[in-house]
Amino acid sequence: MSNPWIYRAPAIGWGFLILYICLAPVDDLDPGFTIQVSDKLVHFLLYFSWVVLLYFGSSRAYKRRLSRRKMLAYWITAAIIGGTIEFLQGAMDFGRNADVMDGLANTTGAMVGIISSRLFHKILE
Repeated sequence: MSNPWIYRAPAIGWGFLILYICLAPVDDLDPGFTIQVSDKLVHFLLYFSWVVLLYFGSSRAYKRRLSRRKMLAYWITAAIIGGTIEFLQGAMDFGRNADVMDGLANTTGAMVGIISSRLFHKILE
């Protein structure tokens, strides 16, 4: 493929899904049934999978492991976006509240995701 952005398309789509899920009014997201799962686990998994998609999309596009600088940039970007979303949840009146622990779960999920991706990529080589 001549366009490396095609490999990042799943990560970009996942990022927009995170934005929608986290910023949409609560009433728009009511599926009509309840599932008992930790909110923090959901935040962790959303950001974990997002940076895994970013890592492997970028490494596949350039056919090599990512540099530590790029890994750090992905992690910092995910942490900033997660913090901004939490701030916006508190600022908007859509039935959502800002939670520092959600932000911490976002950041932790991104960190574990980027480290896991790097380790898994080393195993695959």
